[in-house]
Amino acid sequence: MDIVTIHNLKKTFGKGENAVKALDGIDLAIEKGKFTAIIGASGSGKTTLLNMMGGLDVPDEGEVIVDGIKLSGLKEKELAVFRRGKVGFVYQSFHLISTLTVKENILFPLSLAGMTPDSSFFEEIIHLLHLEQRLNAYPHELSGGGQQRVAIARALISKPSILLADEPTGNLDSKSGQNVLGLLKLSVETYHQTLVMITHNLEIAQMADRVVRMEDGRIFG
Repeated sequence: MDIVTIHNLKKTFGKGENAVKALDGIDLAIEKGKFTAIIGASGSGKTTLLNMMGGLDVPDEGEVIVDGIKLSGLKEKELAVFRRGKVGFVYQSFHLISTLTVKENILFPLSLAGMTPDSSFFEEIIHLLHLEQRLNAYPHELSGGGQQRVAIARALISKPSILLADEPTGNLDSKSGQNVLGLLKLSVETYHQTLVMITHNLEIAQMADRVVRMEDGRIFG
């Protein structure tokens, strides 16, 4: 069963001679409950494609359907609701709020949505990510790997349909990167999550269920 379906997706940045085709007629289906890695050189369109799946950018042409929801035509408020309820984002930069504790950072998406946390699920997540002893710490008191674990917990807390990760190990040393990747894979298996990850690391890509290669705004494989 596919959780993401993309038809003839096109996106151009700039005009005239400076125009760049970021996406040039993408057709793609992402299988539910699987880990899909997207690889390609810088400028190949990977991040633009990920942003389309997450409702962060709007295509010039084509259609994106995520968990049965057609993103085209949704207003900004509707897209915000979609992102909060359906998508968890994990970035290379952790995007934690420095003035909030680990616990407050994890629960922040629910606070924004006015939702009550599922306490048992929260406990399960922090145990899975080994954060039980750091809930009252602040981001600057954590290592890079620790901050990324908090970012993963924050992405999981709203029980999203899909996790979108953009080079999540890019700012980490190799050991921390492997640990974070292992935790992401474990979350996919534990919660039957769907993970789509951009990476330049071929070793990481080989751990995915499927590898999609992008070049000049098109998909190969």
